[in-house]
Amino acid sequence: MASLKFKMKSSELQTRREFSAGGVVFKRSNIKHQTSNILWLIGKHSGYHKWVLPKGLVEKGEHGWETALREVEEEMGVKAKLISERPIHRVAYVYWADFKQMKSLKLKVKNEIPNYKQSDEVTSRRRVARYQEDGGGKTRVFKVVSFYLMEYGSGDPDKHDWEMEEAEWLPYDEAVERLAFEGEREALMKANDRIIKWLMANG
Repeated sequence: MASLKFKMKSSELQTRREFSAGGVVFKRSNIKHQTSNILWLIGKHSGYHKWVLPKGLVEKGEHGWETALREVEEEMGVKAKLISERPIHRVAYVYWADFKQMKSLKLKVKNEIPNYKQSDEVTSRRRVARYQEDGGGKTRVFKVVSFYLMEYGSGDPDKHDWEMEEAEWLPYDEAVERLAFEGEREALMKANDRIIKWLMANG
């Protein structure tokens, strides 16, 4: 009987897949006292108050690199130039969405989602709310985030949008220390290694 009950509960679970993309953006600095002339763009998210790379959900009809460029401009106020259409790093994880305690999805959608293994954008929370509206009490979401290497083109991080509390250009050591999530630190590490090798090869 117990096993039958477990199977019934498992069959009620919904499974979804989500794909996001983000940018690892660098620029060259002319400030002489800095130990490195390469700076990296990161922001402090206004929802969960952690330092992150800009990223967001891939919309219908978009390539991942197009999403990444759009999110960098929307969230950070910066237009960037794509180095390659191939991701420099991918992060995959699973999180569970459970809205049983929510009386009003529209009022509660900005709050933290219980049992998140990794926090994500407000847009992702809206997507999970829609899963709930489709009839599922719990939704298991398989998430893949692809990061693309980019170089600064124009714009000012001081003009970031509401999704970020702050946005800054930082040297590598400080940027990697501030980033809250391991997968994003790995993306920055790979990007930094790529740029160092390129600089050594091209003088």
